[in-house]
Amino acid sequence: MKIKIKLSEKQVNTLVYSFGVMPKTPTKDRAVKVARSVLDKVALKFKKKQLDIQQGGNLFTRDKKHCFTLELVEAHYLEQFTILVSEHPLNDYDRNVLRFIGNNLNQQLA
Repeated sequence: MKIKIKLSEKQVNTLVYSFGVMPKTPTKDRAVKVARSVLDKVALKFKKKQLDIQQGGNLFTRDKKHCFTLELVEAHYLEQFTILVSEHPLNDYDRNVLRFIGNNLNQQLA
């Protein structure tokens, strides 16, 4: 089963920015290593899409929604990531976008 999520260009930019917020200190905990491994793949997927959007973007495609397809595991860890990052000091827009993404994923995972 796949999870689909539609995001605007600004929402993708916020999500990609938030991947750099969390520190990347090494750990010995297996669960953290698995989560980081899955999130690295998800982050790469979103960063590639962000570059594609920026390269092909113009005035008419600015408000277009972009569709992303995630595996169940990727969606689960991305939801957990959005919960953790929304607790960090961010501006209101970024926090609301991360909550929107987390809530959207939560509804589809339930």
